This record gives sequence, structure tokens and C-alpha cells, in this order.
Amino acid sequence: MVKAYTIVLVRTPVGYLLINRRKPPYQGLWNGLGGKVEAGETPAAGARREVAEECGLQLSTVTACGLVHWYVDDVLTGELYLFSGVSPDTPTFPQATREGILAVFTQQWLTAAENQGLVPDLNAMLPLFWAGQPGEYTSHFAGEQFLGLQAVPHD
Repeated sequence: MVKAYTIVLVRTPVGYLLINRRKPPYQGLWNGLGGKVEAGETPAAGARREVAEECGLQLSTVTACGLVHWYVDDVLTGELYLFSGVSPDTPTFPQATREGILAVFTQQWLTAAENQGLVPDLNAMLPLFWAGQPGEYTSHFAGEQFLGLQAVPHD
């Protein structure tokens, strides 16, 4: 069974909130907040719950940014629901949690060409969070190596 996951790029008054993962996969890399969608939960509700669990913030808005069909070694592994979220709070970061280290970064830092600190597919997905038009995509990995992100063609 294919699992549903969420990833949320949270904008705060001082920048975008990311988590440096404490555990694999991608231990030591920066990623958006999120996780598994629980049974009976909508992806948007799962996104809000995961953000609250991971950092304690309540989001004032959650906007759907797309759906990524996540393939590893040509096997569909998960459905990744992308959301952008806004928090009116200005939290104190960095902060260590059971999930990892939370910190806030500028859009300029996130998109810097020399930035090697992001989870590989997050870098490819950043434009989707800012586009304002949700779409459908496929993400391909060979093991843990990111191969690419492509839009799903529609008739």
C-alpha cells in the first residue's frame, strides 16, 4: 500500500522554517516539516497536525501546492502532498526537538546555487511552493540518489 505524506514550507515573519533531520533518511539535511497522513485524516489536516507536533506552531493558513508521486527504484513509494503554511508567530530558533533542529532561513539562502544543505528533492520542489498553482509531479530516486522531478502531463 502506498503511504501518504505531507511536506510543509512554513513562512514566519522572519523567514522559512526548516528542520535538520535527526534520523535517516537524510539525517543532517534541512527539510520542510511534515510526515505521514493518518487514517481518516485529510492531507491538509495532516499537514497542520505535523507542524504543530514538530514545532508547536499553529498555522494561520495552509495552501495546497501540489502532489508528488514518489518513486524509489521505479516503485511507487508514496504520495507527497505539498503545502505552504503561514505562521503569524515569531518563534525563537534554532531549537532542538526530538525530530531534529529547527531554524529559520531566508528565501535567498534556500535558493542559493551553492547551497548543499537541503534534502535533494526539496531544492527541486521549492518553486512549487511559491508558484501558487498546485500541480501533479513525479519524483524519481535510485536508492537515496535523487534523479529528478517532472510534471505529470495531462490531456
